[in-house]
Amino acid sequence: MNKSILIPTDFSDVAYHAAEYAIGLGKQLNIKRLVLYHAWQQPIVVDPNLVNTEMVNTEELREIGDESLHGFTKKIKQLAGEGFEVVQEMDYNPVAGGVAEMCTKHNSAYVVMSVTGSGKFVEKVLGSNAVSTAKSINVPVIIVPGSYSFQKIEHIGLTCDYKNIETTIPFEPIKQVLEDSAAKLFVVYIDTTRETLPNSLEEQNRQINMMLDRTDAQFHVVEDSSFMHGITEFADENHLELIIAVPRKKGFLEVLFKGSRTTELAFNSKKPIMVVHKKLE
Repeated sequence: MNKSILIPTDFSDVAYHAAEYAIGLGKQLNIKRLVLYHAWQQPIVVDPNLVNTEMVNTEELREIGDESLHGFTKKIKQLAGEGFEVVQEMDYNPVAGGVAEMCTKHNSAYVVMSVTGSGKFVEKVLGSNAVSTAKSINVPVIIVPGSYSFQKIEHIGLTCDYKNIETTIPFEPIKQVLEDSAAKLFVVYIDTTRETLPNSLEEQNRQINMMLDRTDAQFHVVEDSSFMHGITEFADENHLELIIAVPRKKGFLEVLFKGSRTTELAFNSKKPIMVVHKKLE
């Protein structure tokens, strides 16, 4: 089966923006199959005047979702043009579980989502959704800033702290996006504490090159008290079009968008972030 790009949608402007980016990505990577996926759930409406819970009509919700998905699909088909196949999927499912199933069904190479806005409420709601999705799938999730328009990916930055790289860095999906895009790779360590770098730094750089089957990766150490400032400056100076963020261990995903560095990247970065981790067993 041909590869696809999966775009979870709630039919909002944010979802449309994600689809715009996915079309540009598909053109560059020669992935011409887009899967628009809507996971609907039955909301619970509580009547404050009664001690009971009322359920919204399931069939009505399904019909509304189906109609909205058809309209959204029509707009994306017009936007993508004849070169793309646009598939629509809808089911009754939690978003994360549904995305995982659809990625398997449609051989999705990437999931594209977009975020916009700021503030604790926005970050907590949107962030928890992105976290649950990232926890449940083995497919790279690209998070696109609300103000970012697709630019050809020619320079990719991989954030790295050089701790247990053999067991924490998912080399295969990183290698794949590098091969698909033919982009240059910049491996960057943002040193916020002026810690002593590992004595084996040169050897680890050699190992990263070997695992990614490259000889041209550039390695940089940036000293900055602010991770966000450091990576932003580096991304601008080196014209990065994509930043790869790698959760290091189990438990990190639970706080991925709650005060972590990836929170800052996802909601404050001007560049798209690709969240990728070791394959989940």
